[in-house]
Formats: sequence, C-alpha cells, structure tokens
Amino acid sequence: MFHDKALADLRENDEGWTKGQRDLAVLLGQWRARPEASRVLADFERFGEGEALEACPSLAALFESGSGAARELVANFVELGLWGLRSHPLGHLPLRHGVSHAGQTLLLSHWGTATLALVSYEGERLCALPQARAVAFTPLQSWSFVLAGSATADRVRCAAVEDRCAELQIETLALEPGDVIHRDGRRETIQVRGARGCLVKLRLQRFLGGSEPVREFALADGALMHQAASNLHDSRCELAISVLSRMGRRDAVPVISRIVIGSGHEGLRWQAMRELLALDTRAGMILLGQVAASEDDPLAALAQETQRRLLCTWPELERISQWRS
Repeated sequence: MFHDKALADLRENDEGWTKGQRDLAVLLGQWRARPEASRVLADFERFGEGEALEACPSLAALFESGSGAARELVANFVELGLWGLRSHPLGHLPLRHGVSHAGQTLLLSHWGTATLALVSYEGERLCALPQARAVAFTPLQSWSFVLAGSATADRVRCAAVEDRCAELQIETLALEPGDVIHRDGRRETIQVRGARGCLVKLRLQRFLGGSEPVREFALADGALMHQAASNLHDSRCELAISVLSRMGRRDAVPVISRIVIGSGHEGLRWQAMRELLALDTRAGMILLGQVAASEDDPLAALAQETQRRLLCTWPELERISQWRS
C-alpha cells in the first residue's frame, strides 16, 4: 500500500522523488568522504592514471588475502546505502550498474582506465546457463576479493597461440570468503561455474593500453572464434564500418579502404577488409591482393589464406581483382 500511494503521489508531483535522489547523492558523498573510503579512492585515482598497485597502499590493502579492509569498506557502503533506500524506497543510488545472465555489477568508482566494482553471481542463474563453449581474453589487469558466498570456477590460461589456435589450460578453483584472485586478462580468465546462494566480490580492473584485441577461443579445440577491438575508439570504428556496409553505402568505400591499409590495429583493419569485400567486391579483392603480397604486413598470411579460399570457391574473382580502372 505504501508503494502504491508513493507511485500515485509521483504521478501528481515528482518533487519528492527528486529530493530523494539528492539525499541519496549526499549519502554517497558522505561515504566517499569517510577516512577509510577517501584514502582508498585517492589511491584509486592514482592507480587509474597508471601507478602500480604496490604504490597505492590503501587500495592494495583491499586485495590482501584474509584482509578486513575490503569488508570494512563495503560494509560501511552497504550500511549507509540501505539506510538511504529505506528512507527513499523508490530511489536508487547514483551509481552505474548492470545485470547479466549470471548476476549483477555495481560500479563504485571509475577513473582513467580503472574501475572498482561490486560483482555478484547468483547460484540459480548460473545453474540455468548452458555450458560455456568459448572463453575470451581481454587486455586488462584484474584483482578480486571474495566478500561473501562460495563458488566453483575455472581458471583458463592461454599458454600459446599458433595459427589462430590457442593452447588452453584449465584449472578448477574453489572460491571462499577472503580469497584473492589476480589475473592478467591477456593470458587468463576466470569462469564462475556454480555458486551456493550468492557469491559477492570486490573487483578492481585496469584496462591496458595498446592495440591488443579481445580474442575469443573455442573451449573444445582452442580455435579462434572472434576478435574485436579492446579500446573504445576502435570499437566505434568497427561498429560504424559495419553499419555503413549494411546500409550499402558505397560512398564509404574510400574511407574503409584507408582503414584497411592504415596503421590501425590488426583487428580493426581486418574487420574493415571483411566489410569492404561485402560492400564492394572489386575494391576488396584488389586490397586483399595488396595486403597478401606485402612482405611485412602482419595480416599478410591471413590475407593470403582468405584470397586462396575465395578464388577456390569463386574463380571469376581472379579477373575482378585485376581490374584497376
């Protein structure tokens, strides 16, 4: 009845909700100003700008096995947040959050290339998921402290990659409160398989610079299934290229061609090549031959194999790829 009345009041006047949101923002600011949180967040900003975790002692203390620092930080946040939500049951804390098939994520802070978040995995949701068929490796550093709950997980290591096929090594882990997991996302990933009740962890991540892509491999045989840009700019470029290709925008061919032969990362260039072949086969085949003939282009071997397969399937493309006018 209380919620029904509150909703009815909001239809007439939303000033109460607006005031509630302001109050919740003030509470969040009070939590951030507390000594234990302010020291961590000051270190977190330095970490997000590139400092080593070891040079940020208050932040590093959160990810020491069995440490009480992470529990204290999160307990104070939860206590203050719940108090505010009881006072404003239709409000929400002004923090970014997301829901996945397995659980939820609440972003506590974001600075530079780093994020600090609360992550939960719900046992019932995990049980309902189909068995994983692939594993993705992302260029990031990650530290996790298990706050509550227990779960089983697989640590999947990418030992080596040769001819677009990865050698995968899988180790089963038992996650318990107080455990700390550190991984280099370029070579390792953690796949939570099952949880008793709900697993909650505090997670620190920092995305690495450079052009190394996100790569997804099949668990069955290690075959490369998908590759994508790991930074926002290149991801936007890939999306724009795909949209232009689907729209049949042949006026975009010169721009896409420049990306193919440009200095961008391999994933972006190859995505541009694929879309160019679909949008303008003649232009795509000419550039494919140019890349395949290069002696120092890292995409040369892939271009040669693609060119061979296309010509085996459609021999007439040989004549098309030789047109220059």
